[in-house]
Amino acid sequence: MRVEKLQLAWHCYQQQKQHSKARVLRWVQGILLLFIVTLSQTSANIQAYLGLNLANLLGADLVLSQPRALTASQYTELSAMAEQIVLTESLTTTLTHNGQWQRATLKAVAEDYPLQGELQSAAYAGEPDSASSQGPAVGEIWLDSRLLAGLGLQIGEQLHIGGQQLTVARVLLHEPDRLMEGHNVEMRALLHRADLQQFSAADDIIQHRYLVSANAQQIATILQWQKNQLPAAQLHHKHGAHPLALFWQRTENFIGLASVLLFFMAAIAMQQLSRAQLQQQQLFSAVCLSLGATKQTVLLIAVLNWLFGFLSLLPPVLALSALCHWLLLQWLKLHAFAGQELAGSVTALTWQPDIVLAVTAVVAGATIFFVFNLPLWLALWQCSVRQLIQPQQQRISSAIVLGCALLVLAAVALYYSDNALLSAMLLGAMAISIVLLLALSWLVLSLGEKLSQPFSGLLPFALYMMKQRLLSKTTQVLGIGLAAFLLLFTLMLLKDLGDSMTAHQRAHDGNLLVSQASATQMAALELWAAQHAIAIRQHKPFMYAQLTHVNGGLLSDVMQKPSDSLATFSRPVRLHWSAAIPGNNRLVSGQWWQSSADNWQQLSVEQEVMTDLGLQLGDKLGLVIAGHYVEFSITATHAYKSGAGAITFWLQMPPAALAHISAPHYAMASLELQPQQFALLGQLWQQHPTLRMVSLQELTQRFDSSLAMVTQLISAFAGLITLLASIVIVSSVQAVEAQEQKKNSIILSFGLSKRTCLQLNSIEWLVTGAVAAASAIVATWLAGLLIYQSQFALPYQPDFGWLLATVTIILSLVTALGILLSQRSLSGSVRQLLAE
Repeated sequence: MRVEKLQLAWHCYQQQKQHSKARVLRWVQGILLLFIVTLSQTSANIQAYLGLNLANLLGADLVLSQPRALTASQYTELSAMAEQIVLTESLTTTLTHNGQWQRATLKAVAEDYPLQGELQSAAYAGEPDSASSQGPAVGEIWLDSRLLAGLGLQIGEQLHIGGQQLTVARVLLHEPDRLMEGHNVEMRALLHRADLQQFSAADDIIQHRYLVSANAQQIATILQWQKNQLPAAQLHHKHGAHPLALFWQRTENFIGLASVLLFFMAAIAMQQLSRAQLQQQQLFSAVCLSLGATKQTVLLIAVLNWLFGFLSLLPPVLALSALCHWLLLQWLKLHAFAGQELAGSVTALTWQPDIVLAVTAVVAGATIFFVFNLPLWLALWQCSVRQLIQPQQQRISSAIVLGCALLVLAAVALYYSDNALLSAMLLGAMAISIVLLLALSWLVLSLGEKLSQPFSGLLPFALYMMKQRLLSKTTQVLGIGLAAFLLLFTLMLLKDLGDSMTAHQRAHDGNLLVSQASATQMAALELWAAQHAIAIRQHKPFMYAQLTHVNGGLLSDVMQKPSDSLATFSRPVRLHWSAAIPGNNRLVSGQWWQSSADNWQQLSVEQEVMTDLGLQLGDKLGLVIAGHYVEFSITATHAYKSGAGAITFWLQMPPAALAHISAPHYAMASLELQPQQFALLGQLWQQHPTLRMVSLQELTQRFDSSLAMVTQLISAFAGLITLLASIVIVSSVQAVEAQEQKKNSIILSFGLSKRTCLQLNSIEWLVTGAVAAASAIVATWLAGLLIYQSQFALPYQPDFGWLLATVTIILSLVTALGILLSQRSLSGSVRQLLAE
């Protein structure tokens, strides 16, 4: 009996698989399954790559890193728990030579470096690499090939750094502990620790890394010791997580959350196809019931029929996902992991499919499709033999369809959500876009049909017919509008954002930003600016602070969910002091301190950080400042306000705190230079190589390069949305194809021509495309307005040329696609109408 059921289900599948509706359904399932498998495979591949690099490129069993050196007692305690310790010191600096300068990371080592792995260098650029038993000798410096070429240096020449002369001895190719730099692509140089001590750099701007050789038990002991004694230090070990693992996990989660749009589009298409197939499916079920089959058998055959269709998708989907997985890895190697290749990483990002993970992804996809098909199967359960005698259409419950769709969307959002703020912002933006699209389509069609009633002609009739099929037209608008919104948001809004930020920063902050200057460096900068008649527009002091505790608990224990704010707080951040609210800030909540206040342990935290980390007024934040623990209470929340410069700070405290905190003071500043004055910066960097300055042009280039990568990624994602939008149009056309044919036959019966039917059809698709395009533009404008106001307090002014071009393209594509898909409905005839 079971074999007969299988044979019947297989026969039904063979009969139905050639139907157009079944083909469209396979396209929907195939696209979603392709996305799920490719995303899971790529994410697993990246995490495996990071894990392999952690084992091979950490340069030690454990690395402890912090801005300040360990005290003598702390070093003694660490030595007692380890087998061997090697110290490296690094800082970011600007090297100059013959009027050229390059930003680079200087790392200072001694004779005991490296601890594990090989230090590779070459005698000359382009020569074969060789392993070095130790680093540079005193008076020598090794530069990587990019830095060597950027400064125009040759091996054997002298390089002057802060009044000290070093000989360029070798070309630096690979450092075994390069992993600690993460995805940093800055140029690099290696010198002896004795030479670094001659620079007189402040201890707190030098990153001290202790490379430790230890066994598993010793690592566990050091981990506990670090939590108790050095909570502000960063610690990585071979049995732990890669420094970038959390970053890539957040990236995958963001893409996964964005994929809610894909599942929403798929739900629309599958709901349309299910309604179109229901009558045929119910007729077959009624025949089976009339022959003595039970409802359980009928339902089992329907499920097996779907299962055969799903299994037939697996070979092409797995093959295509493997290809997409490989292409995506090549793109990541070219863009995201380019820094690892430049750094000479011995472990490359390679294509490694995971069969077990692929099976897991396929099972997850099957579960999603199973839930999407539940409304159809429940409708089949309600069919009876009576339908053979008195045909009547049993409709699929809209409530059940909506419930199944929401169940899938909620499951996807819950699985990929790791941060409440990010999830709420992303899903909220999607929900607003969807509601806006639905409201505008309903409003335009309803008002258009109402206002055109007194008139005659093709347009009023077309609007009337569209209003009668409001559900079908709304789904079409929704599919087209969401695809257009995502493309507009990527290609137009982000471009406008970069242009507006650049113009705003140039107007208020000039074209040179000083991100870190000590008191001595700031005095030299002010003198240099006065000598060359250069205006200093902004000048704000700060000190470095490391957040370690929240309400008495360790930050790593209290804050579990990853976020951008948490990732930034894992390193020292700038702490500013100000008696009054800065001109570019506004008070959001709480009370700003009075200038005469005795309570100096007060803190104002930026609003977005408060939301991101779930903080509240009155919470206690423990900060490590210059090696000392200080506890502050959050008494106010501030946000950025435009019009008084872009230099702002996450954390701010009263000036009275300076009398109780002994720490080096630094400053941020901004200047306006003429083009010819940029050549004078070499004088400053020659005397003060650790002075950190960046031009607006360089900042713009960084933003543009990041924007280009994001645009490519989102454009590919938008391609999937566009493909699914096309399928939504196809499914909606097929769902009402019979009614359209009947409508056209009635029109022909009144003596009108097929040309009139074509004109009506063209008007319908033009209106559909216009509503979708207008909705997408309004949604993009609202999103831009919200982002600009909340983040930059700026008015958003879109490029109307882009908008006009977008409307034209969308109208052309939608109308052409709609007319092409409606050819069968235009083939109706009066004879066919009489036959019915």
